[in-house]
Amino acid sequence: MKLLGIQVQNLASLADADIDFTQPPLKDTGLFAITGDTGAGKSTLLDAICLALYGKTARLKADAKNKVMLNGDELKLNDPRNLLRRGCVSGRAEVTFCGQDGNQYRASWRVGRARNKLDGRIKEAEHQVVRLADDTVLASKTTEAKQLLEQLLGLNFEQFSRAVLLAQHEFAAFLKANSDERAQLLETLTGTAKFSVIGKAIFEHHKAKQDALAQRKQSLNHVTLLSDEALAENQQTAAQLTAAIAQAREEEKHLEQGINWYQACDKLAQQCAQAEQEQTQCQQRLSAQALGFDRARRAKAVEVIADNRAQARDTTARLKQLDLDIGQLQQQDYAPQIRAAEGELQAAQGRLSEAKNQLQVCTPALQSLRELDQQREANKQLLAQSCAEYNAQREQHEVLQQRSEALDTQLNTERQQLAQLQQACEADPALTQASEQWGQISSALKQWQACQGQLNKLAEEQHQAQLNADKDKQAQQALQPRLTEQNRQLADIQTRLSATQSELNELDYETLQFQRTQLAQAQQNQSQRAQLQQELGEHRLHIDRLRHQHHSLQQQLKDTEQQDELTRQRVLLTQENLQQVRFRASDNISTLRAQLVAGQECMVCGSTEHPYGVEHIDSHWQTLIADFESQYQAAEQAREQTQQRYHALVGQAEQCNGQLQAALQHEAQLNRKLTQIAEALAQLPAQLRDTDDPQAHLEQLDKKLQTYSQLSKEQQQLWQQQQACQHEIQQLEQQNQQLQSQLERAEQAKAYGQTRQAELEAEQQEALAQVKLLYSAPQWWHAFEQAPEQAITTLGEQVQIRQQQQQQISQLQHKISEDEHTAQLLRQQCQDKQTQLDKAAQSRQALTDKGDALTRERVAIQPLEISADNWHQSLLDEQQQAEALQTQATQGLAQLRQAQESQALMLAHKQQSQQQLQEALEKVQARYQSWLAELQTQFDSMIEDEVEALLQWDKNQWQTLLDEHDALSKALHSAQNKHAHLQQELQTLRAEPVTEQSQAQLTERLAQLQQERDGSQAKLISVNALLKQHEDNKAYLAEQYEALEAQQAEYEHWHLLNRLLGDATGKTMRNLAQTQTLRILLQYANHHLCSLSKRYRLTVIGQSLEIAIIDRDMADEQRSVNTLSGGESFLVSLALALGLASLSSNQVQINSLFIDEGFGTLDPQTLSVALDALDALQSQGRKVGVISHVAEMTERVATQIKVQKQAGGYSSVTISER
Repeated sequence: MKLLGIQVQNLASLADADIDFTQPPLKDTGLFAITGDTGAGKSTLLDAICLALYGKTARLKADAKNKVMLNGDELKLNDPRNLLRRGCVSGRAEVTFCGQDGNQYRASWRVGRARNKLDGRIKEAEHQVVRLADDTVLASKTTEAKQLLEQLLGLNFEQFSRAVLLAQHEFAAFLKANSDERAQLLETLTGTAKFSVIGKAIFEHHKAKQDALAQRKQSLNHVTLLSDEALAENQQTAAQLTAAIAQAREEEKHLEQGINWYQACDKLAQQCAQAEQEQTQCQQRLSAQALGFDRARRAKAVEVIADNRAQARDTTARLKQLDLDIGQLQQQDYAPQIRAAEGELQAAQGRLSEAKNQLQVCTPALQSLRELDQQREANKQLLAQSCAEYNAQREQHEVLQQRSEALDTQLNTERQQLAQLQQACEADPALTQASEQWGQISSALKQWQACQGQLNKLAEEQHQAQLNADKDKQAQQALQPRLTEQNRQLADIQTRLSATQSELNELDYETLQFQRTQLAQAQQNQSQRAQLQQELGEHRLHIDRLRHQHHSLQQQLKDTEQQDELTRQRVLLTQENLQQVRFRASDNISTLRAQLVAGQECMVCGSTEHPYGVEHIDSHWQTLIADFESQYQAAEQAREQTQQRYHALVGQAEQCNGQLQAALQHEAQLNRKLTQIAEALAQLPAQLRDTDDPQAHLEQLDKKLQTYSQLSKEQQQLWQQQQACQHEIQQLEQQNQQLQSQLERAEQAKAYGQTRQAELEAEQQEALAQVKLLYSAPQWWHAFEQAPEQAITTLGEQVQIRQQQQQQISQLQHKISEDEHTAQLLRQQCQDKQTQLDKAAQSRQALTDKGDALTRERVAIQPLEISADNWHQSLLDEQQQAEALQTQATQGLAQLRQAQESQALMLAHKQQSQQQLQEALEKVQARYQSWLAELQTQFDSMIEDEVEALLQWDKNQWQTLLDEHDALSKALHSAQNKHAHLQQELQTLRAEPVTEQSQAQLTERLAQLQQERDGSQAKLISVNALLKQHEDNKAYLAEQYEALEAQQAEYEHWHLLNRLLGDATGKTMRNLAQTQTLRILLQYANHHLCSLSKRYRLTVIGQSLEIAIIDRDMADEQRSVNTLSGGESFLVSLALALGLASLSSNQVQINSLFIDEGFGTLDPQTLSVALDALDALQSQGRKVGVISHVAEMTERVATQIKVQKQAGGYSSVTISER
């Protein structure tokens, strides 16, 4: 990285500065000094470099909290916009540099005010990067520019501050510091604070792991398990309750079977009555709609003839349309139209023959007409050329005559001007002579004027210097009272500081703060106790609700178990019925029925009549099986729903019981917390625990702490006032010294002015003597004595006029000679042009006569407005029209004849179609009559009108009636079979009773058993909850102990790290890391120190942060750094600073360095050594800038950038070379 140029505008004290390192003298030197008084703005140049490259400065980065008002804008103290010069609306900093890629770039930072007005708010800064090779803007936003510049430079801001802006005075303090201080300084200088952060992080992680481990151990103490005796007792109780519940359910099953038998008999009786009612309803509906059903059957029989009737109607319609078409064709006659078309064709042929004859006759006349038109056009062009030539010759002749007359007039005017100028020059020969010697006269007069200007300026400076001296004396006298007042104020502030410190000593801040913390903790515990008591009351209400909910769920379980038993009995009954029906409808029964013979006895019942055949009986049994299967499936579904509801209630009961147990545990935890709070309150000091009004006591402590805080703030303010007062006294003393220096410089300037005045007056006299030798006009010298400047100006103007007159005379004489020659030539050209004009007039007249003759011959054939082409085209148009008429007549005749032939063919075709349709209609009618006769044998009184009416009936309507008739018939048959089957089932079921007890006795005993089973079930749920909680706690403890072992191992790891590297401040890790950093830094520093001084080498003492010097001139004796002289300390500090630059830049090549101060405390001999070191530094190929105000330093460095204060509060920047 190499800087090529710096531009600054309106930043701090610099109004405008432009430093170009690519132009001499900075281009040709490697070492330069930036000099100037204190406060002139030397360091502002470094601020400008940082602003342009990084948008911030090293001087302003410290304070990021406090704010300051800048012309109405509140800005933080570290905001670089504070550098905008007061009274300016904009400022900028630009740096041109060569990046790591070898290309040149320009980085600019700009700040301004809104609307470019002083009262406008200050805007956000703008940051831009431009590549100079192609003037391309690479970044225009602050974030983009920052990232891009770090890539181009290869350094971030901290690295740039350490590698380019070297502050070796920091390393002078670094050499004298102890180990801890040296580690802190090294951490700051190298930007390696991350190691302290790592040390703190290790300590904090270790503490966090330790707290987490203790917390986990404590949490395990709250988990309890059942004892072995309690566990065995609960397990035995659970087994007994389970056996009792199973026995009760077995007995309930037998009771439910009896109840289900009674219910099944009642249900079968109801189903028999319902089947008989369904049979009666079906018979009634069939009788009520008998007529509609009969008409629907007729409509279905008529449906087959619908296509025949549709075909007959279509054929009849087509015959009617053919009759109409044949009549229309017979009425059309094309003979008259054909005869008329033949007459038109003959007329068109005659017209075409006449047009062809007329075209043949007019062809010779057309040829003559074209030739005459061509001759007339050629003559017309020649005539136009002749007229144009004549007009041109005439215009040229007139122009020549006008020029000749104008030139004669101009010659007369020029001769008159020449005479007047010659007469004016002869009237004042002295002025003419002065104009000839004006170069020497003008030089002498300018020298006199320059001396006079310097004399006037010198007199004004002397007067201003006297005024400034008087003003400085008055200011110096006015400073003494201010100094006295400031010293008095300083003594007063110191007295107030002592009093404030005494008051602070009376207040023990730590004791007050400890008491307030304990009292606040006591109040917090009391408030927490009240909250816990309220929460405990609410929680007990919640426990009561859970107990009530648990009891309700137990009751619901009882009801569900009863319903489950009923559904189970229903499933068994429907299953048994289904199996019996399937058995009776088995294949063997069907085989036996198939062997029955009418009139013979049945081998089963002995009957000789067999009304139910195989087909009828099979369909009947299938219907019965389907009915019983649906009943069985419904019973199964009801059973499944009941069991699902039972299991859901069991889950809810267990969940409710778990919530109840958890609520009881939480109640115990709340009681333990209340006990802990009571113990904590008991441990408080008696004066805090027994206070009547803790809030008043707390307010009293707060008041004392507030008093302490106010006193601390007052002390801080007094310290700031003391520092401000001391700073003011220092500034007043500096102002007094500056005023004294200014008075001394004013006396020296006065003596110099008097000497310079005498020299200038002598130069003036010498210049006037030289003028008198060349120009001695008495009138002018008299005017010169009265008003020198006006006389000189007047003489200059007169000489200038005389020189112009002489030049005009020469120009006029030459011009007159040229104009006389030109006039003679113009007169000769006028005569030649008149001759050419006469010839052109004769040629024009001859062409005009020839054109008139050709026009008369042309009119004799055709008028002029009719051209040969138009005449020929009219004849051709007439022939084409005749041909078109002939073609049209021919086509019309052909079309008429073709239409006549098409009419004959169409008539024959339609007559043939008419005969075919008539035959087809007769066949359709014959088929219909045959079908109708056959239908009348099936349905009496069926006529054609009724057939047409039935065909118009919507099929959906009569099909619906037929479907309804079929459905009713099937329903009637099914109802009859179902009634017979149910009668038989009822008789069979009543013949086989399952119990001798009544239904009421069975129901009473079942309710008693269910109540006993519900009690056992509730006890079993409670016992199972305790056992489950025991198992859950056991598994939880096993898991937690396993996690505890892993956490203990991780804690041991962090404990080892903390013991080696961690502490609360990060000091251990910092010192360890900075020991290695110090070794690396000393390697770089020794490399630079070798080129600066061959005598010394830096080394580290053991594994510590202590530094020693190896003195090679004393047989490599190891010395303390405190034994170094001032010059030696400077060389070592400079080597350390350069070493840090190398360490920070790493692999980045840096060709520009700035060394700020550090030379003011050196004696002459040490300063000479330092300058020799700087010369050696620039010999390494680097451009080095030294910022200093030491006179010996600035005298040794030839190239200087001077920053000089100017009136108005700003500084100027100039570059000089001795």
